[in-house]
Amino acid sequence: MPKSSADAARSVLGRFGTHTRKSVQLERTLAETQELLHHEQRERERAESMTHAVDEFLATLAHELRQPLAAALAAIEIQKHNPRADRQERAQRVIEQQVRYIARLVGDLSEVSQISRGTLTLHRERLDARVLVTETLAMTEPLFEERRQRVSSSLGDKPAWVVGDAIRLKQVFSNLLRNAAAYTPPGGHVRMLVDSHDGHVRIRVKDNGVGIPADSLQQIFELFNRGCQRGEGQSAGIGLAVVRRLVELHGGTVTAASDGIGRGSEFTVVLPCDQRDFQL
Repeated sequence: MPKSSADAARSVLGRFGTHTRKSVQLERTLAETQELLHHEQRERERAESMTHAVDEFLATLAHELRQPLAAALAAIEIQKHNPRADRQERAQRVIEQQVRYIARLVGDLSEVSQISRGTLTLHRERLDARVLVTETLAMTEPLFEERRQRVSSSLGDKPAWVVGDAIRLKQVFSNLLRNAAAYTPPGGHVRMLVDSHDGHVRIRVKDNGVGIPADSLQQIFELFNRGCQRGEGQSAGIGLAVVRRLVELHGGTVTAASDGIGRGSEFTVVLPCDQRDFQL
């Protein structure tokens, strides 16, 4: 018995609905497949980027270790074969200098590793940033004397209270001062300034050294990045990476500024000011 027009219409609609569902499912499957392919591509690019970063890191680290080790080994050979007292003394100074450099390099790398893994513990207390700066200046004074550089400070006349880890904050200031010394020629001037404004404490380290190119300012705090700086002192490009990570752990920021090559640089640390009433 022939189908009615209604039955034929329902049949056509049924087949149309089936094809539509299959088409939607196919489009969804294609979209999911495309997304999986994009995800796989992103993961592959990320893995390649990480591999490249690790390779570059190891190559740079090897380069940074090779120079001081070569200098120390050469000094040891001088000590072994040259009996002159002045040559012996000079070789001893070179060995001590290079060993200290390597120790500082390893220490900075250890700090970066602990911070990256989230295993660094801060012992927080209420601190006057001016006291921390004064103690750091006293600690690094021999470095500036050795390089025949002048260092001065302007700390204001009121306490600059912050909450943080005294050892880590002095490490931040020390690294900034060492960086300034490394890129300031003998006879140059390094200044450290502390002031409070808008609920923040600002610590600045200014020098009249070699300066930083404008296109390098954004990368200056990256690991092993020197911002195309060339100085007479040793700097592995790790200290500023440690500075940024430690400052961020304290809820602060650090920035670099320079008017260009040969026009000095300025590094500014901004920390939250602890404005609670202080009672002994």
